[in-house]
Amino acid sequence: MSYINFNNAGSSYLTNKTQKIVKDFLDYENIVGGYNAENLYKNKLNEFYLNASKLINCDPKEISFLQNSTYAWNFFLNSTHFSKDENVVILDNEYGSNIIGILNKKINYKISKINANGQVCFEDLKNKIDKKTKIVFVCHIASQCGDVIEIEKVSKLLKKINKNIILVVDACQSIGQVNIDAKKQKFDILVGSGRKYLRGPRGTGLLYVNKNIKKKLSPFILDIKNCSVKKGEIFIKKNLPLFEVFEYSPALKLGLSNAIANVNKIGIKKIEKKIKKLSAFFLNEMKSFNQLVFYENSKLNIGINTFSIKGINSSSIYNYLLKNKILTSISNSQTSMPYFKKKKINSVIRVSFHYYNKFEEVKKLKKCLIDLIKK
Repeated sequence: MSYINFNNAGSSYLTNKTQKIVKDFLDYENIVGGYNAENLYKNKLNEFYLNASKLINCDPKEISFLQNSTYAWNFFLNSTHFSKDENVVILDNEYGSNIIGILNKKINYKISKINANGQVCFEDLKNKIDKKTKIVFVCHIASQCGDVIEIEKVSKLLKKINKNIILVVDACQSIGQVNIDAKKQKFDILVGSGRKYLRGPRGTGLLYVNKNIKKKLSPFILDIKNCSVKKGEIFIKKNLPLFEVFEYSPALKLGLSNAIANVNKIGIKKIEKKIKKLSAFFLNEMKSFNQLVFYENSKLNIGINTFSIKGINSSSIYNYLLKNKILTSISNSQTSMPYFKKKKINSVIRVSFHYYNKFEEVKKLKKCLIDLIKK
Protein backbone atom coordinates (compact mmCIF):
# COMPACT_ATOMS: atom_id res chain seq x y z
CA MET A 1 0.00 0.00 0.00
CA SER A 2 1.43 3.37 -1.02
CA TYR A 3 1.41 6.42 1.22
CA ILE A 4 -1.27 9.08 0.93
CA ASN A 5 0.67 12.22 0.11
CA PHE A 6 -0.63 15.22 2.02
CA ASN A 7 2.82 16.81 1.97
CA ASN A 8 2.53 18.27 -1.52
CA ALA A 9 3.91 21.59 -0.26
CA GLY A 10 7.05 19.59 0.48
CA SER A 11 7.28 17.12 -2.38
CA SER A 12 4.47 16.01 -4.70
CA TYR A 13 4.24 12.70 -6.50
CA LEU A 14 5.52 12.80 -10.06
CA THR A 15 3.31 11.68 -12.92
CA ASN A 16 4.31 8.40 -14.59
CA LYS A 17 5.27 10.32 -17.71
CA THR A 18 7.59 12.69 -15.83
CA GLN A 19 9.27 9.76 -14.10
CA LYS A 20 9.74 7.99 -17.43
CA ILE A 21 11.23 11.05 -19.11
CA VAL A 22 13.86 11.42 -16.37
CA LYS A 23 14.72 7.72 -16.31
CA ASP A 24 14.81 7.38 -20.10
CA PHE A 25 17.19 10.30 -20.49
CA LEU A 26 19.55 8.94 -17.84
CA ASP A 27 19.57 5.63 -19.69
CA TYR A 28 20.18 7.46 -22.97
CA GLU A 29 23.20 9.26 -21.48
CA ASN A 30 24.75 5.87 -20.78
CA ILE A 31 24.32 4.90 -24.42
CA VAL A 32 25.44 8.03 -26.31
CA GLY A 33 27.34 9.98 -23.61
CA GLY A 34 26.17 12.79 -21.35
CA TYR A 35 27.13 15.83 -23.41
CA ASN A 36 26.15 14.21 -26.71
CA ALA A 37 22.75 13.35 -25.26
CA GLU A 38 22.31 16.95 -24.15
CA ASN A 39 23.20 18.21 -27.61
CA LEU A 40 20.81 15.79 -29.31
CA TYR A 41 18.02 16.89 -26.95
CA LYS A 42 18.79 20.60 -27.29
CA ASN A 43 15.43 21.61 -28.76
CA LYS A 44 13.51 19.55 -26.21
CA LEU A 45 15.51 21.06 -23.35
CA ASN A 46 14.77 24.57 -24.62
CA GLU A 47 11.05 23.84 -24.37
CA PHE A 48 11.48 24.34 -20.62
CA TYR A 49 11.69 28.12 -21.10
CA LEU A 50 8.58 28.17 -23.29
CA ASN A 51 6.58 26.06 -20.84
CA ALA A 52 7.67 28.10 -17.81
CA SER A 53 7.04 31.44 -19.53
CA LYS A 54 3.56 30.30 -20.54
CA LEU A 55 2.82 29.32 -16.96
CA ILE A 56 3.64 32.74 -15.48
CA ASN A 57 3.03 34.91 -18.59
CA CYS A 58 6.50 36.28 -19.27
CA ASP A 59 9.25 36.28 -21.90
CA PRO A 60 11.10 32.93 -22.12
CA LYS A 61 14.39 34.86 -21.92
CA GLU A 62 13.44 35.99 -18.40
CA ILE A 63 13.53 32.43 -17.06
CA SER A 64 16.53 30.52 -15.66
CA PHE A 65 16.60 26.86 -14.67
CA LEU A 66 18.20 26.25 -11.27
CA GLN A 67 18.48 23.31 -8.91
CA ASN A 68 16.19 24.66 -6.19
CA SER A 69 14.38 27.75 -5.03
CA THR A 70 16.70 28.54 -2.11
CA TYR A 71 19.65 28.52 -4.49
CA ALA A 72 17.71 30.73 -6.93
CA TRP A 73 16.71 33.15 -4.16
CA ASN A 74 20.29 33.44 -2.92
CA PHE A 75 21.65 33.66 -6.48
CA PHE A 76 19.58 36.81 -6.93
CA LEU A 77 20.39 38.24 -3.50
CA ASN A 78 24.12 37.73 -3.90
CA SER A 79 24.00 39.25 -7.38
CA THR A 80 22.56 42.48 -5.98
CA HIS A 81 24.81 45.28 -4.75
CA PHE A 82 23.88 46.96 -1.47
CA SER A 83 25.30 50.21 -0.17
CA LYS A 84 25.96 50.36 3.55
CA ASP A 85 22.78 52.24 4.46
CA GLU A 86 20.30 50.46 2.20
CA ASN A 87 17.68 48.14 3.66
CA VAL A 88 15.10 45.53 2.72
CA VAL A 89 11.63 44.79 4.06
CA ILE A 90 10.24 41.31 4.72
CA LEU A 91 6.81 40.22 5.89
CA ASP A 92 6.42 38.38 9.17
CA ASN A 93 5.69 35.13 7.31
CA GLU A 94 9.15 35.07 5.66
CA TYR A 95 10.78 31.69 5.17
CA GLY A 96 13.63 30.84 7.54
CA SER A 97 16.24 30.10 4.84
CA ASN A 98 15.54 33.47 3.21
CA ILE A 99 16.09 35.24 6.52
CA ILE A 100 19.37 33.36 6.91
CA GLY A 101 20.43 34.68 3.49
CA ILE A 102 19.73 38.26 4.59
CA LEU A 103 21.52 37.79 7.91
CA ASN A 104 24.48 36.17 6.18
CA LYS A 105 24.97 39.22 3.96
CA LYS A 106 24.49 41.52 6.98
CA ILE A 107 21.75 43.45 5.21
CA ASN A 108 19.62 45.85 7.25
CA TYR A 109 16.05 44.55 7.29
CA LYS A 110 12.67 45.50 8.69
CA ILE A 111 9.70 43.23 9.35
CA SER A 112 6.25 44.32 8.21
CA LYS A 113 3.26 42.64 9.79
CA ILE A 114 0.47 40.59 8.33
CA ASN A 115 -2.96 41.28 9.77
CA ALA A 116 -5.04 38.77 11.71
CA ASN A 117 -7.07 38.16 8.55
CA GLY A 118 -3.98 36.80 6.79
CA GLN A 119 -3.32 39.77 4.53
CA VAL A 120 -0.61 42.41 4.40
CA CYS A 121 -1.04 45.39 6.71
CA PHE A 122 -0.47 48.01 4.03
CA GLU A 123 -0.28 50.86 6.52
CA ASP A 124 2.54 49.12 8.37
CA LEU A 125 4.27 48.27 5.08
CA LYS A 126 4.19 51.93 4.04
CA ASN A 127 5.68 52.92 7.40
CA LYS A 128 8.48 50.38 7.10
CA ILE A 129 9.58 51.60 3.66
CA ASP A 130 11.94 54.57 3.51
CA LYS A 131 14.18 56.25 0.92
CA LYS A 132 16.85 53.60 1.46
CA THR A 133 14.60 50.58 0.94
CA LYS A 134 15.98 48.58 -1.98
CA ILE A 135 13.89 45.38 -1.93
CA VAL A 136 10.58 44.15 -0.56
CA PHE A 137 10.39 40.37 -0.17
CA VAL A 138 7.02 38.61 -0.21
CA CYS A 139 6.18 34.95 0.37
CA HIS A 140 3.17 34.46 -1.92
CA ILE A 141 2.08 31.50 0.22
CA ALA A 142 4.20 30.82 3.27
CA SER A 143 5.58 27.41 4.14
CA GLN A 144 3.92 27.46 7.58
CA CYS A 145 0.61 29.16 6.76
CA GLY A 146 -1.49 28.77 3.62
CA ASP A 147 -2.98 32.25 3.25
CA VAL A 148 -2.45 33.67 -0.25
CA ILE A 149 -0.86 37.13 -0.20
CA GLU A 150 -2.19 39.69 -2.70
CA ILE A 151 0.95 40.32 -4.74
CA GLU A 152 -0.68 42.72 -7.17
CA LYS A 153 -1.77 45.05 -4.36
CA VAL A 154 1.74 45.03 -2.90
CA SER A 155 3.20 45.81 -6.31
CA LYS A 156 0.85 48.73 -6.89
CA LEU A 157 1.71 50.20 -3.51
CA LEU A 158 5.47 49.92 -4.14
CA LYS A 159 5.22 51.58 -7.55
CA LYS A 160 3.42 54.52 -5.96
CA ILE A 161 6.02 54.90 -3.24
CA ASN A 162 9.16 54.31 -5.29
CA LYS A 163 9.17 52.61 -8.71
CA ASN A 164 12.82 51.57 -8.19
CA ILE A 165 12.03 49.27 -5.26
CA ILE A 166 12.50 45.66 -6.34
CA LEU A 167 9.63 43.29 -5.53
CA VAL A 168 10.81 39.71 -4.96
CA VAL A 169 8.20 36.97 -4.76
CA ASP A 170 8.88 33.59 -3.20
CA ALA A 171 6.39 31.43 -5.08
CA CYS A 172 7.66 28.05 -3.87
CA GLN A 173 4.32 27.09 -2.32
CA SER A 174 2.09 28.84 -4.87
CA ILE A 175 3.45 28.10 -8.33
CA GLY A 176 1.42 25.22 -9.69
CA GLN A 177 -1.59 25.68 -7.42
CA VAL A 178 -2.60 29.32 -8.01
CA ASN A 179 -2.43 31.59 -11.03
CA ILE A 180 0.71 33.68 -11.36
CA ASP A 181 0.93 36.44 -13.97
CA ALA A 182 4.16 38.41 -14.28
CA LYS A 183 2.63 41.05 -16.53
CA LYS A 184 -0.43 41.62 -14.36
CA GLN A 185 1.10 41.27 -10.91
CA LYS A 186 4.22 43.23 -11.92
CA PHE A 187 6.78 41.64 -9.63
CA ASP A 188 10.46 41.95 -10.55
CA ILE A 189 11.86 38.63 -9.30
CA LEU A 190 10.15 35.30 -8.71
CA VAL A 191 11.57 32.03 -7.45
CA GLY A 192 9.75 28.73 -7.79
CA SER A 193 10.33 25.17 -6.71
CA GLY A 194 9.88 22.23 -9.06
CA ARG A 195 9.20 19.51 -6.51
CA LYS A 196 6.12 20.98 -4.87
CA TYR A 197 2.91 21.92 -6.69
CA LEU A 198 4.49 21.71 -10.14
CA ARG A 199 4.99 17.95 -9.58
CA GLY A 200 8.52 18.13 -10.95
CA PRO A 201 11.58 16.19 -9.74
CA ARG A 202 13.51 17.17 -6.62
CA GLY A 203 16.60 19.21 -7.46
CA THR A 204 14.73 21.57 -9.79
CA GLY A 205 13.61 25.18 -9.58
CA LEU A 206 13.31 28.33 -11.60
CA LEU A 207 14.17 32.00 -11.35
CA TYR A 208 12.28 34.76 -13.16
CA VAL A 209 14.10 38.06 -13.57
CA ASN A 210 12.27 40.92 -15.27
CA LYS A 211 14.34 42.01 -18.26
CA ASN A 212 14.10 45.65 -17.16
CA ILE A 213 16.15 45.06 -14.01
CA LYS A 214 18.76 42.64 -15.36
CA LYS A 215 21.15 45.54 -15.89
CA LYS A 216 20.96 46.28 -12.14
CA LEU A 217 22.31 42.83 -11.28
CA SER A 218 25.80 41.34 -11.42
CA PRO A 219 25.62 37.53 -11.28
CA PHE A 220 27.91 36.42 -8.47
CA ILE A 221 28.70 33.21 -10.36
CA LEU A 222 30.01 33.54 -13.88
CA ASP A 223 31.36 30.70 -15.99
CA ILE A 224 31.69 29.68 -19.64
CA LYS A 225 27.92 29.20 -19.90
CA ASN A 226 26.98 32.85 -19.51
CA CYS A 227 30.14 34.77 -20.38
CA SER A 228 33.37 34.71 -22.34
CA VAL A 229 36.81 36.22 -21.80
CA LYS A 230 38.64 38.23 -24.45
CA LYS A 231 41.99 39.87 -23.77
CA GLY A 232 41.43 39.50 -20.06
CA GLU A 233 38.02 41.16 -20.12
CA ILE A 234 34.70 39.44 -19.28
CA PHE A 235 31.83 39.74 -21.74
CA ILE A 236 28.32 38.62 -20.76
CA LYS A 237 26.68 36.57 -23.50
CA LYS A 238 23.42 38.02 -24.78
CA ASN A 239 20.11 36.16 -25.12
CA LEU A 240 21.14 33.43 -22.67
CA PRO A 241 19.74 32.73 -19.20
CA LEU A 242 21.79 35.01 -16.99
CA PHE A 243 21.59 32.92 -13.83
CA GLU A 244 22.54 29.50 -15.10
CA VAL A 245 25.92 27.78 -15.03
CA PHE A 246 27.49 25.24 -17.35
CA GLU A 247 26.86 22.06 -15.36
CA TYR A 248 23.32 20.94 -14.55
CA SER A 249 21.06 17.90 -14.93
CA PRO A 250 19.38 17.72 -18.36
CA ALA A 251 17.29 14.77 -17.15
CA LEU A 252 15.80 16.81 -14.31
CA LYS A 253 15.28 19.82 -16.56
CA LEU A 254 13.34 17.66 -19.01
CA GLY A 255 11.32 16.29 -16.10
CA LEU A 256 10.42 19.74 -14.81
CA SER A 257 9.60 20.95 -18.32
CA ASN A 258 7.16 18.08 -18.77
CA ALA A 259 5.62 18.69 -15.34
CA ILE A 260 5.03 22.37 -16.17
CA ALA A 261 3.62 21.46 -19.59
CA ASN A 262 1.18 19.17 -17.79
CA VAL A 263 0.06 22.01 -15.49
CA ASN A 264 -0.47 24.20 -18.56
CA LYS A 265 -2.44 21.44 -20.27
CA ILE A 266 -4.76 20.81 -17.31
CA GLY A 267 -5.14 24.52 -16.62
CA ILE A 268 -4.22 26.31 -13.41
CA LYS A 269 -7.82 27.38 -12.76
CA LYS A 270 -9.01 23.78 -12.86
CA ILE A 271 -6.18 22.71 -10.54
CA GLU A 272 -6.89 25.54 -8.11
CA LYS A 273 -10.61 24.70 -8.05
CA LYS A 274 -9.98 21.03 -7.17
CA ILE A 275 -7.44 21.88 -4.46
CA LYS A 276 -9.82 24.43 -2.92
CA LYS A 277 -12.56 21.82 -2.79
CA LEU A 278 -10.30 19.38 -0.95
CA SER A 279 -9.33 22.00 1.65
CA ALA A 280 -12.94 23.12 2.11
CA PHE A 281 -14.02 19.49 2.51
CA PHE A 282 -11.33 18.86 5.13
CA LEU A 283 -12.16 21.98 7.12
CA ASN A 284 -15.87 21.18 7.02
CA GLU A 285 -15.26 17.59 8.15
CA MET A 286 -13.19 18.76 11.13
CA LYS A 287 -15.15 21.86 12.18
CA SER A 288 -17.01 20.11 15.00
CA PHE A 289 -13.79 19.07 16.73
CA ASN A 290 -12.77 22.04 18.84
CA GLN A 291 -9.55 20.28 19.86
CA LEU A 292 -8.13 21.31 16.46
CA VAL A 293 -6.85 24.86 16.05
CA PHE A 294 -6.43 25.98 12.42
CA TYR A 295 -4.20 28.93 11.51
CA GLU A 296 -5.40 29.94 8.02
CA ASN A 297 -8.15 32.30 6.99
CA SER A 298 -10.43 29.79 5.27
CA LYS A 299 -11.34 32.45 2.68
CA LEU A 300 -7.70 32.90 1.66
CA ASN A 301 -6.11 29.48 1.73
CA ILE A 302 -5.88 27.09 -1.22
CA GLY A 303 -4.14 23.78 -0.54
CA ILE A 304 -2.13 24.34 2.64
CA ASN A 305 -3.82 23.84 6.00
CA THR A 306 -1.92 24.09 9.28
CA PHE A 307 -3.23 23.10 12.68
CA SER A 308 -2.41 21.93 16.16
CA ILE A 309 -4.34 19.64 18.48
CA LYS A 310 -4.77 20.72 22.08
CA GLY A 311 -2.83 18.47 24.43
CA ILE A 312 -0.95 16.59 21.66
CA ASN A 313 2.45 17.70 20.37
CA SER A 314 3.14 17.97 16.64
CA SER A 315 5.66 15.12 16.57
CA SER A 316 3.09 12.71 18.03
CA ILE A 317 0.51 13.75 15.43
CA TYR A 318 3.01 13.46 12.59
CA ASN A 319 4.25 10.03 13.68
CA TYR A 320 0.74 8.69 14.22
CA LEU A 321 -0.30 9.75 10.71
CA LEU A 322 2.93 8.38 9.24
CA LYS A 323 2.26 5.04 10.96
CA ASN A 324 -1.07 5.06 9.13
CA LYS A 325 0.70 5.79 5.83
CA ILE A 326 -0.31 9.44 5.62
CA LEU A 327 2.42 11.94 4.75
CA THR A 328 2.25 15.38 6.36
CA SER A 329 4.85 17.86 7.57
CA ILE A 330 5.85 19.76 10.70
CA SER A 331 6.59 23.46 10.53
CA ASN A 332 8.47 24.90 13.50
CA SER A 333 10.14 28.12 14.58
CA GLN A 334 13.05 27.63 12.20
CA THR A 335 10.61 27.56 9.28
CA SER A 336 9.71 31.18 9.97
CA MET A 337 11.13 32.82 13.05
CA PRO A 338 8.91 35.97 12.99
CA TYR A 339 5.70 34.00 12.36
CA PHE A 340 6.05 31.58 15.26
CA LYS A 341 7.18 34.33 17.58
CA LYS A 342 4.07 36.33 16.70
CA LYS A 343 1.76 33.34 17.10
CA LYS A 344 3.48 32.27 20.34
CA ILE A 345 3.51 28.63 19.26
CA ASN A 346 6.37 26.21 18.70
CA SER A 347 5.12 24.13 15.79
CA VAL A 348 2.16 23.15 13.60
CA ILE A 349 1.15 20.20 11.46
CA ARG A 350 0.93 21.06 7.76
CA VAL A 351 -1.49 19.20 5.51
CA SER A 352 -1.15 20.19 1.86
CA PHE A 353 -3.53 18.85 -0.78
CA HIS A 354 -3.05 18.51 -4.52
CA TYR A 355 -5.48 17.89 -7.36
CA TYR A 356 -4.60 14.19 -7.54
CA ASN A 357 -5.68 13.61 -3.93
CA LYS A 358 -9.07 11.99 -3.38
CA PHE A 359 -11.89 12.87 -1.00
CA GLU A 360 -11.73 9.30 0.32
CA GLU A 361 -8.13 9.99 1.36
CA VAL A 362 -9.26 13.09 3.26
CA LYS A 363 -11.85 10.94 5.03
CA LYS A 364 -9.07 8.59 6.14
CA LEU A 365 -7.13 11.58 7.47
CA LYS A 366 -10.22 12.65 9.40
CA LYS A 367 -10.66 9.18 10.90
CA CYS A 368 -7.01 9.01 11.99
CA LEU A 369 -7.19 12.43 13.64
CA ILE A 370 -10.40 11.53 15.46
CA ASP A 371 -8.89 8.23 16.64
CA LEU A 372 -5.85 10.11 17.90
CA ILE A 373 -7.97 12.68 19.75
CA LYS A 374 -10.03 9.95 21.40
CA LYS A 375 -6.86 8.22 22.62
